Amino acid sequence: MRKKIKKAVSKLAVGVAACAIAASAVAAFADNLASVPDAEAAKVALIAFTQCDQSFFASLAAKPQSFGPGVAISTVGDVASPTVADPLSERGRVQEFERPIPVAGLKLVAYRNEVSYDATMGAFLWWGFDVEGSDVSVVKAVNQMLKPEERMTKDGEAWGRREYRRIGDPLGTWRRGGQGNGVVAEKGTVERVLTLEAHEVKGRVKLYCTLQGSVTAPLLQLSRPDLPVSAQP
Repeated sequence: MRKKIKKAVSKLAVGVAACAIAASAVAAFADNLASVPDAEAAKVALIAFTQCDQSFFASLAAKPQSFGPGVAISTVGDVASPTVADPLSERGRVQEFERPIPVAGLKLVAYRNEVSYDATMGAFLWWGFDVEGSDVSVVKAVNQMLKPEERMTKDGEAWGRREYRRIGDPLGTWRRGGQGNGVVAEKGTVERVLTLEAHEVKGRVKLYCTLQGSVTAPLLQLSRPDLPVSAQP
């Protein structure tokens, strides 16, 4: 009788353990599923980002979880952006993601938001993503999402799509062209560039937008409505 009871208890223990393992596996699967971004929403947000204007921040405000819960989002008024501690501080400009965020064939590993102002040269604003991969593979994936006229081309040591405007031009008006990679914008002009360049970390590249030059307050509000008051001139 005791042997029969022991066998029954042993079978019961095995069954309980199996159930626990199964429950753990289901929970792990659910956690992994929850961490995956909405593929379509993430792609829409990334395409909006490549426009280098307010549409990216409006897109995130409409769907804050576009990139999944692995990307912390901050809201300013009716727009939103990936959170960084302080865009004016060298140590507070980057949000490293816990794990790569898959979006349209890319793997986003961090978001950076850098802001600086110079009395002579004007404003310098950078915002965008650190991406796993080579410049060739990443630019190919990005360009596939864009219209032919919006695609990046080789720009010195980097890739880019350059636009510029002059003070007095209607807000929202941009012309193709600019000074070229690494050259400061002429006084009285503003350059807007979608850029892809090498990263300090091997196996990564930087995909980001820049706004530099004689940036006026109305243009800044239109292009970067996500910036807190502390990061505005």
